[in-house]
Amino acid sequence: MKKEKFISNIAIIYFFAGFVFAIIFAFYYHWPALSFLSPGFFVVAFSWPLQIGGFGGDLINYGLSGKPI
Repeated sequence: MKKEKFISNIAIIYFFAGFVFAIIFAFYYHWPALSFLSPGFFVVAFSWPLQIGGFGGDLINYGLSGKPI
């Protein structure tokens, strides 16, 4: 029983971190206000560890002004 709770907590933390990252990602790339309803938002939320590299590179190249896609 304790193992399931641990795995559940890890999944919740992973999704919450991804959700926060996806919100920052959406603001940075100037996504529309309702982009949180799009599948692309949840792709970023679930694959955020893979998105960090490209996001970091764009942050270095474009600064805090953001990069329109």
